[in-house]
Amino acid sequence: MAFSPQRYRFNRTDNNRIVDLGYTISTTDSITFIDFMQTFYPGFNLARLLLIVELQFSNTTPLTITRHIKYNKNGDLLINFRNAFTAEDDALLFIRRVKTESNEIHIYHDYCVIPISARNKGLVKTVFHESLQQYINMNARFIHVHAGLSSGGYVWAKYGFVAGNKAEVSQMLQKAETDLKKSEFRIVNQIYIGYYSKHPEGTSFPMHLWAALDYMKPVLSGSEWHGLIDLKNKEQFRIFSEYISK
Repeated sequence: MAFSPQRYRFNRTDNNRIVDLGYTISTTDSITFIDFMQTFYPGFNLARLLLIVELQFSNTTPLTITRHIKYNKNGDLLINFRNAFTAEDDALLFIRRVKTESNEIHIYHDYCVIPISARNKGLVKTVFHESLQQYINMNARFIHVHAGLSSGGYVWAKYGFVAGNKAEVSQMLQKAETDLKKSEFRIVNQIYIGYYSKHPEGTSFPMHLWAALDYMKPVLSGSEWHGLIDLKNKEQFRIFSEYISK
């Protein structure tokens, strides 16, 4: 499915809808939330995104859910939607940060975890689909992730996120050498060498190529790495948008 910018301007009705969903909105600064959104992220239909999150995620847990938005005059926005979990299998977390740095909008996907009983039903993809539309609307540039929790190392690789830290990629390669058959590791290593021989200090290792190998799923699922997608990079955008549209 093709994505294209949709014109929007955050308004008072949006603010009221967010409050009606149960969110508390707080800041230590004097700027109102409406003025904040209209100044920094006017094209971001936040109320719609949070409604999609509510529809997809709120029925996945019997535990109490807290909803909180925090912002400041520097353009920092935190969305915190979580349940009162005590075990990872019961966790429900949707935590996003939005920042403006050097005139570019950065999105930080801190957590997106749903209870194990609700996984593999397409709930997360629906939220990601709406998220990407809103990122396009607000002209965001980068999406950042810290992969690790709940097999995130494999999931984010499938979504097309590239790895920025060579040392973290090398650690995954070492684990692959230990865990995989020699014939399997040979292919994994060829991908590694193929990239870093051309980009010795590269910060965009194509994790999706490893994720495409079935035998790399256990290795990636147990991994922890930092990644990103540059939404202005046509190939990275294509992989991400096609995967969440399946």
